Amino acid sequence: MSEAAEDIRLTEREYEQLRQSTETYREELLVRLCGEVGLRAAEIPRVTPADVTSQGGEGRTQYFLEVHESDGGTRETYLPSRVAHDFWQYVRSNDIDTTEPVIDVSTRRVQMLVREVGERAADWTGRPSLQSVTPSVLRRYFARQLLVEQGVDPRIVTAVGGWEGVDGLLPALDEPTRDEIAAAFEGLSEPQETVSRSGRLGGVVATMDCVGEALSAAGSREEIESAVCATLVADDTYTAAWMTERERQRDRIVVRDHAGDDPDRFSGAGNTTIVKQALQTDRVLVAPDHPRPGADERGLLAAVPVVHGETNYGALVVRAEGRGGFDDPERTVLADLGRRIGLTITATERRQLLLGDTVVALTLRYTDREAVLVDLAATLGCAVDLEGVVAADAHSLLCFLTVEGVSGDTVLGWVSETDRIGDARLIRGYEDGALLEVIVQCGSPMLALTERGGTVTELTVEGASAEVVAEFAPNVGVRALVDELSRQYPSMSLRSKQEVTPTEQTPTGFRESMDERLTDKQQSVLRAAYHAGYFEWPRGSTAEELAESMDISSPTLHNHLRRAQQKLLGVAFDEE
Repeated sequence: MSEAAEDIRLTEREYEQLRQSTETYREELLVRLCGEVGLRAAEIPRVTPADVTSQGGEGRTQYFLEVHESDGGTRETYLPSRVAHDFWQYVRSNDIDTTEPVIDVSTRRVQMLVREVGERAADWTGRPSLQSVTPSVLRRYFARQLLVEQGVDPRIVTAVGGWEGVDGLLPALDEPTRDEIAAAFEGLSEPQETVSRSGRLGGVVATMDCVGEALSAAGSREEIESAVCATLVADDTYTAAWMTERERQRDRIVVRDHAGDDPDRFSGAGNTTIVKQALQTDRVLVAPDHPRPGADERGLLAAVPVVHGETNYGALVVRAEGRGGFDDPERTVLADLGRRIGLTITATERRQLLLGDTVVALTLRYTDREAVLVDLAATLGCAVDLEGVVAADAHSLLCFLTVEGVSGDTVLGWVSETDRIGDARLIRGYEDGALLEVIVQCGSPMLALTERGGTVTELTVEGASAEVVAEFAPNVGVRALVDELSRQYPSMSLRSKQEVTPTEQTPTGFRESMDERLTDKQQSVLRAAYHAGYFEWPRGSTAEELAESMDISSPTLHNHLRRAQQKLLGVAFDEE
C-alpha cells in the first residue's frame, strides 16, 4: 500500500460518498464487502453464495460469511442484514449458482474497481485524497468503526477481520485530542440522546426489512409502490409516504401512490421543490415540511430518488415527525431503499415481458449526436445495424454491430477517441464494412430501454438518424418512458406502438422451455457466443475474447456455455 493510502482515515460521510459514487451494483457490493464486512481484495473473488449461512436470533435473522483466506485457511465474519439483503438481491438478479463466484473478477480488477470509485468520489466531492482509496483503506475504516465508534471487543474485531492483533491497526488511528477526550467522558454521563438516535436507526432498519419482504411479494410496479408506502407507515418510524413521478410535458410532480396523508400533498408548485431537486441531483434531500404556505411545520421530509442505473422511476417521499430524523446513517439506508425499489421494478417488468403471450413493440426515432451510434454514423458517413445485444453488466451493453460504407479499422480508430464505448473488437471484415463487438457504457437510448425492462430487437442508423424497436410488457407506461428519454435526447419521438407476439423465431413451446430452464446469465452468454461467431468454423471469437468482453473469467464462461448447451439439448430431445 502507498504511503498516501496509509494516511487516509475515512469518515462516515466520506464512506457514504464513496458508495454514492458507485455506478453499478457490483461496484457497490464490492465496496461494502471491504468497508462493512472487512474482506481483503484477494478474498472477494472467492466468495460464493454457499459461503453465507444464517441463524435466528432475537426476532431477526443473523448472517455469517465463511471467508477463504489466501493461505488456504478460513475465518467467519458477520454479514450485516442490509449487506446480506443486497448480496442476495445481486445473486438473484445475475442468476449466480450456489458454488459460483459472486464477483467473478481477478484481485487486480477488484483493486482497479475500488480505485475508479475513489476517483469519481474525488471529482464529485473535491477531496483529492479519495483518489488513493484502496481495499486496505476500506478494511481499516471497517476496523476503526468497530473499535472506536462502536466499541466492539477487540477480540471480535481481529477474528472477523483476520488480523493477528490490534497493534497493527491502532497506529493508523490519530491520537485523540483534548476535545475528543472530554466529549467521550461527557457522553458517559449523558447517554440518553445516543440511545435515542440508536433506537431510531434500529427502528428504521427494522422497517426496511419489512419493506424488503413486501417487495419480494409484489407482482407489478403498482403493487410495488403501494406495498412500499403502506409498509413504511405501518409503524411509528414514518407518518406518511408518497411515490411521486415527474411529468415532463406539464413540468409537474404527480403522486402515483401514498399512505398516511392527502394524496394531493404535492400538487402545488411550492411543495415540490425538494422532489425536483432530488430527481435532478440523484441524492437523498431533507427539508422542513410545510403542508401549505404559512402553515406550521409538521416535521421533516426526505425525498429519495428511485433509480436503477440511468433509469429514474421518480422519488419516494417520507415524513418523520419532529426534527431528530434523517441523519447520515438514515439517509444512507433510504438511498439503498431507493435503489432497491428501482431494481425490483425493473426485474418485475422484465419478468412480465418473459411470461406474457403478447408484448408492446415501441418504435422510436432520434437524431441527437449525444447518442454514440448516431455520432459514429454521422461522423464516418456509414450505416449501422444492430445484430444482437447482451447485457454485459449492470450498466453496459455488449452490442454486435454491422457497419457498411467504412472499414472496421476506421470504426475502431473512432471508438478509441470516445469514452462512451468501453471497448471494441473487430470480429470480421468485409469488402465495404465489418462486424464488430462494442461495449456501450453510456450515451445510448438502448441503456434506458433495457433498464426499464425492455428488450431491444432492432436498431438502424443511417446518416444522423436512428430508429430503435424495443419490446415491453403490455402495462408499460409509454408516456413516462418517452418523457424520460426526451430529457437526455430532445429529438426522441414515438413513431409507433403495436401489440405483437414476441419476435423470437423459435417455436412457442421450445422458447417457453428455454426461458424456464436457462438462467438469464446462461442465455446472455449463449446469445453473445452466437453473435460473436463462437460456434462458427473458423471461429469468429475465442472463448478468452468472449469472456473478456463479458467481464467474466474463461472457466465461468465455459461453465455457462456447457450448462446452457446441455439444457438446450434436453429441451430439444424432450419435445422430440
